[in-house]
Amino acid sequence: MMHGANRSERLQVMRWLTNPLFLYVAVWTTAGTLYLLGIRAGMFPDLESITAVAVLLSLGAFALGYLTWAFFHRLSPTDETPAPAGRTLGSTRIARWLKLSLLMGIIAMALGLYRVAVIAAYFDVSFAFLITHPGWLRLWLVIYLGMSHAHIDFIPVLISLASSLFAVGFVLLGVFLCISRSFVRFVYLAAFLFVTLAVGLTNLSRYEVTVNVLYLVLAYGLTYVSSARKSPRDAVFDLLLPLASVVVLFATVDVLLGKSSAYGHADRLRGALFSFYWYIASPLAAFNEFLTGFDGPYQLGQYMFYPFYKWLYRFGLVSEPTFAFYGEMTFLPFMTNVYTYLRNVYEDFGMLGVAVVPYVLGWGTCALRPLALRSLPFLNLYVIVLVLILFSFYNYFLNSSQMYLQILFGFVFFRFELPRRDASHVTSVVAASAAPV
Repeated sequence: MMHGANRSERLQVMRWLTNPLFLYVAVWTTAGTLYLLGIRAGMFPDLESITAVAVLLSLGAFALGYLTWAFFHRLSPTDETPAPAGRTLGSTRIARWLKLSLLMGIIAMALGLYRVAVIAAYFDVSFAFLITHPGWLRLWLVIYLGMSHAHIDFIPVLISLASSLFAVGFVLLGVFLCISRSFVRFVYLAAFLFVTLAVGLTNLSRYEVTVNVLYLVLAYGLTYVSSARKSPRDAVFDLLLPLASVVVLFATVDVLLGKSSAYGHADRLRGALFSFYWYIASPLAAFNEFLTGFDGPYQLGQYMFYPFYKWLYRFGLVSEPTFAFYGEMTFLPFMTNVYTYLRNVYEDFGMLGVAVVPYVLGWGTCALRPLALRSLPFLNLYVIVLVLILFSFYNYFLNSSQMYLQILFGFVFFRFELPRRDASHVTSVVAASAAPV
């Protein structure tokens, strides 16, 4: 009796940690609190009323959308959601697709190194010079991507194709870690982490590595909710290495680029802690500055659906996009170029978009969750949406073709049903997951 109660408590905690409404409120409350503390300390300009309205409206709209679907779902005659047709995801299939995804990661890493060689040739320096001068590599990589984002360049296209399949592998790896007790799961984990860390260091970027690890952690959590075969201690042990790898990468990139020393702190630890604070609080401050100076016109979807608009431009169907791939810099009091995902929404559709887009996002995540507990393609889609929510305070996550390719490949190549412990358990989990936490 006690064992069953403890397992129920563990499942409830995991449902909270993978619940989109909880995540949306948590990230925006945290970012908002840190931003307000920065205003109080005199670091940021005063909060404008339009910014407060936009943020509160997005929070309310997301919650309303989520609770609307949950309410009507509870009125339905059955809590059973039909599972999409697909083959059962057994250990043999998992191993085969993990190997293929890992190969795609190695190809993405090789293409990244080739891109460094192309950049070195373009700027008339040696490959060795770029590899040993991370500051120049980062600067010229940004310039190169900014020049190629609206034009046909097959290197970024090939990297996106390989990276998207590699990213699906992290979702699959999260499932495998949760359901497997064999040592081989750590072999795959170490290989995937090594390749993604190598890619991150080649690009001197922590973003993609963090996203891949989040895919793994969220997929693990959702699989844990639907199967719950392991104890909390085992779950922590499984996820310790992926989370530690992100910390190692942040520290390594900080040493290479000296990011923590850019904020005027002599002590490296204080500089690192302040840079972490700056990443969380500054996007809202930048969004506040953007709203005070924005006078239109609205772009009607160019910024939210930029990857599609970019391809329309490449085929000569629309004019050249005005979207700045890395965003313009704002000084407040340090430089930043991220403005939360609400900037993309507002710049396209104004305050109407700030109300409608979070509502649709909340409704969609609640509707997707039961399917994500049963089907790998929907799990892949769902964790992408959850990462969009986790980064919503920072930037708009869906501004790259790679995420859309990842969704497409999930439905084309990974049409598998997720392993279930037993039917009655899955039914009860699906019913509980559709209810608000």
